[in-house]
Amino acid sequence: MMGAGLLDHGGAARVLAPVGVALLTLVLMKHAVWGLMAGSLAACLLLQDGHLGLAVKQVMETHFFPSFQGSWRVGAILFTLVLGSFTVLIERGGGFDTLARKYLLSNEKHSGRRLQIATGVLGLFCFFDGLANSLLIGRVTRPLADRVGVARAKMAYLVDSTSSSIACIAFISTWIATQLSLIQQSIEPFAIDSSAYALFFASVPRNYYCWFTLVLLAAVVWRGWDIGPMKQSQAKAQPAQSLQDPGGCEDSRDAAPVWTALVPIGVLAMAIPVLFYLWETQPLFPVTGEKLANAFSGGAGPYAMTLGSVVGLLAAALCFPKRGQGELVSAVSHGAASMLGPLLILVMAWTFGSTLSELGTAAWIASAMGDSVDLRMYPAAVFLTGALVSFATGSSWGTMALMMPIALPAYLGVAGDNPELLSAVIGAVFSGAVFGDHCSPFSDTTIVSAFSCGVSAKEHVLTQLPYAGLAALVALLIGYGGLALNMAAWVNLLIGAAVLVSLVVWSSSRNKSDAG
Repeated sequence: MMGAGLLDHGGAARVLAPVGVALLTLVLMKHAVWGLMAGSLAACLLLQDGHLGLAVKQVMETHFFPSFQGSWRVGAILFTLVLGSFTVLIERGGGFDTLARKYLLSNEKHSGRRLQIATGVLGLFCFFDGLANSLLIGRVTRPLADRVGVARAKMAYLVDSTSSSIACIAFISTWIATQLSLIQQSIEPFAIDSSAYALFFASVPRNYYCWFTLVLLAAVVWRGWDIGPMKQSQAKAQPAQSLQDPGGCEDSRDAAPVWTALVPIGVLAMAIPVLFYLWETQPLFPVTGEKLANAFSGGAGPYAMTLGSVVGLLAAALCFPKRGQGELVSAVSHGAASMLGPLLILVMAWTFGSTLSELGTAAWIASAMGDSVDLRMYPAAVFLTGALVSFATGSSWGTMALMMPIALPAYLGVAGDNPELLSAVIGAVFSGAVFGDHCSPFSDTTIVSAFSCGVSAKEHVLTQLPYAGLAALVALLIGYGGLALNMAAWVNLLIGAAVLVSLVVWSSSRNKSDAG
């Protein structure tokens, strides 16, 4: 096998060169597709001894077009397209906007804390897409923040921190198909008993950065903890003299009913797990925990997710306000079209992973690690590397696409029949990817959050970075550091959360004492 030859004779420079090319191109071009494409071509150039024509042919015939084959990959593409349409239908239907305004304006006496709590709660409702979360909630809360004297930079932090964190750990989102397909591709060469969905669920409590970001956000809102540049931005914010409803709001008589958003979201959230159960379970009754676990561990993933998303889309179409029926078709097509860019990243991720597999990159890393690296430190190293990559590139999906085909096979190549920390490696990849999504100046979510809340991207990055950095530090030291000490995942979560809350309480109390 040519890849094995490279391992024997080429050494580190040859097998790692495509990764370096991909990363350098990604940083320079600021787009994951170009980086993954360049990395794939570089790998095939090595495999074809520098012959460009043969390398291009190999990329297309052996890696790119075969990437569209298989139920998991076809399902990932269909699910992502359908959920993109679902997201735009919910946004244009106006029901979510009505829900936000009713919740936020239900009390004559607004407070900054009430607005911030509401923003976080609404972020949980908008679990199905990170960008939609940032755009919808930012647009709704921006005039209300001006009204009650909450800095727009603070709202951008709240919106941004909930969006990607929720989408990354939600079992139904525009992220999940990409996450599952990357996991599936990475474990296929190995004898792994668990399904991609089961591994994803197991990784959720080990996705420390996302959880600690949400915990820190709650503590910051509770204690009004403004630090660094955020403290300066908040000091400049003043409540409006008039407490009337801000301009630009819809007439309540024309506002879409709240149920037009809640019903489709509920249908979507129920349809997919129900279809998992129906697809894999015989007999259906009685319903037991063992049957539910088996359902999500089977092969129903691509079918249940695709069909469930279609059911959710139909529910959204049926609930779409009659006054807006004329734009129903355009909303569906626009939503699907909006996912073409992310899908191209996904396909190129499959292609890149395939070329690395043939080149033997992960096998070389596993061989180089051998017995010299403590496997319990591996998730921490993966998280730290992913955080640096995502911050430099601004692409969460690009980071996942770059890291997963390397980190997972390399770990399994060393762990062999005992993949004890496999879910932690997966969680570390996701955590590292989301870090840059939150605070990189090149991140689309960062830019959208700043735009929707009415602040510059520079101000948003500077004000959010201290909070993101603190969550990342606790994730590294207590989360993944705790795993290295053989501590249970839930124990690390509790200790990390306690540390963050205690730090916020202590610091905010000290600030109030100094001010007094």
